[in-house]
Amino acid sequence: MEVLISAVASDLVSRFLSFLAHKIVSHTCEEDDRRRLEQVLLRMNTVVHEAEGRDITNRGMLLQLKTLSEGVYLGYYMLDRLKVQSLGQESFEGTGSTIKLKSVLESLEAKIADMREFVILLGSCPRLVRQPSSTYIYMDKCMFGRHIEKEQLVNFLLSDDSHDCINISILPVIGPHIIGKTTVVRHACKDERVQDRFSHMFFFKGDDLQNGEFAVMCKAASGKCLFVVDFSLYVDEAGWTNFQSYLQKLPGIAYKIVVIGRAEKIAELGTTQPIRMKFLSQEEYWYYFKSIAFGSMDPDEHPKLASLGMQLATGLYGSFIAANIIGGVLRANPNAKFWYNILLRVREAAPKHRSFSGHTKDILERHFPKFTKLSSVGGQVQGYLVYGLREAVPGQSELPKLSWQELLSGVEAPDEDKFDVVAWRSRIPPYSDYIISFEKQKPRRKAGRMKHLARRKNQHTC
Repeated sequence: MEVLISAVASDLVSRFLSFLAHKIVSHTCEEDDRRRLEQVLLRMNTVVHEAEGRDITNRGMLLQLKTLSEGVYLGYYMLDRLKVQSLGQESFEGTGSTIKLKSVLESLEAKIADMREFVILLGSCPRLVRQPSSTYIYMDKCMFGRHIEKEQLVNFLLSDDSHDCINISILPVIGPHIIGKTTVVRHACKDERVQDRFSHMFFFKGDDLQNGEFAVMCKAASGKCLFVVDFSLYVDEAGWTNFQSYLQKLPGIAYKIVVIGRAEKIAELGTTQPIRMKFLSQEEYWYYFKSIAFGSMDPDEHPKLASLGMQLATGLYGSFIAANIIGGVLRANPNAKFWYNILLRVREAAPKHRSFSGHTKDILERHFPKFTKLSSVGGQVQGYLVYGLREAVPGQSELPKLSWQELLSGVEAPDEDKFDVVAWRSRIPPYSDYIISFEKQKPRRKAGRMKHLARRKNQHTC
């Protein structure tokens, strides 16, 4: 018996020592990989920053730059996840973090190895005149994640197509609602190179093509003109045909057209391949959301907030407006309890909307109703329907005095059945203001509730 006990004890000690040794070796390898990843990201980030300061006209180089940028965001996202996990705040789903780290590291090292030719070609690209660095101190004051799309737009606007047989050059810009299409176009138009090229720039809504307002504005046009037409949802084909016919009759005017819209039909209007805009990847979005939510705080010094922030960013599904609304509230209230309460609100809302479209961004950025709870007069908690996110009419003199951020921060809701608030005020061109409506959620009638329960009971008994 003593021999058996001794053998079992020896086996257990041996297994424990093997497990301990494996743990130490695994931890050491992970630390080495993490250091290698930091070095790779430093090199990649340097190249990306240098490339973004150059005038790149080659489409292939722009695509390479996009790949490098995506790699940088992926790497930083991986490092943040590892830091959170090492403090026991969050765990990875699926396979082990060591395997994921090694996979990301190998992928980024492969990108670095393929970068030599890109760096050489980059040296032949002229430098751009940069805006003052103060413009980029705050992420909510600069355009994020759309450098490639902007440069593609600029290249189109600066291209010389006088040798082409096509009389009109038209570039479609296509993407989902409130993804930043107009913002990218406005930034491209503000570029000094574009400003020097065109003598006049005209911006129209799709409705303007039907009411003839564009004709009044274009009468004094001369030289080289740029026309930007924004179709909010549907393409007005009759208005578009009328617009083109009018331009062709204008004497002595060279022009280019950019059409913006959500419908795939927009692509059919173009004379060149469209620019298709998509939502940011999870890694890019976390970088953007983190910069807004933390501001000047270092996430490494606030691991609990970093963990809650990563979970919140995942639940917002790439919405720029949600990042600014919620990120701004979080920055003003840097404590874990408040952040956790906001996370609960986001999680509580999401499942209720899947019957509408599937993602929080769809409810926020379309017209589907969203349910939320707010403090009302007297400190009571009241349920509200939130719906109808829309852009305020340019030049609108009176905007709602209350903001969504104030409601999220605990300001009491008005004692009204229905009211509007300012959802968000953009601080970059075109400086749009967004308004959203709140309506008190009325209690369900008891009789209707009883009928619903009776129907469910009958279905189960059949």
